[in-house]
Amino acid sequence: MRGAIITLFAVSIFSGAAYAVDLGKAQGFVVVDGARIDLNYAYATDHQKNEVTNRRDDTRVVLTDKPLPDGTKLDDIDYSFPDGTFGMVICVSHDDKVSHVVVQHAKGMYDAGFFEGDPTYPFKRVKSDQGSIAGNVSARRVKTNTMTFSCDVDFDAPIK
Repeated sequence: MRGAIITLFAVSIFSGAAYAVDLGKAQGFVVVDGARIDLNYAYATDHQKNEVTNRRDDTRVVLTDKPLPDGTKLDDIDYSFPDGTFGMVICVSHDDKVSHVVVQHAKGMYDAGFFEGDPTYPFKRVKSDQGSIAGNVSARRVKTNTMTFSCDVDFDAPIK
């Protein structure tokens, strides 16, 4: 019994540590056709339009390998990542579902479009400070016409 309690305690400590990311940071990766991109920075903006529901209550989360230059417009980043910067954009709906995914990688860009209720990209929100969004987004193996990718990233993004 004592061993089970110690094991449960150890598992709970390490599980909680998986989400311990500083504000403005990301910890994880996206792998595109076998090439890994480490995601280190997290940004967010709210009141984004969901093209399926026409509501303006999505939060756009931008996860990048390098810091974004000052003045980067997060509302428009889907199609205008700065040169040499790679990463992904996810939109999180009001009910904590991923509604849009964009991946920027060395060979180009993939835009999954907008969708509703797709279990391919699970998002797990964790408690964070007011004015930020934190959690984990992952995807096992997503195969498109032009590439295959997967991701697993924890983040805590300040909302601007």
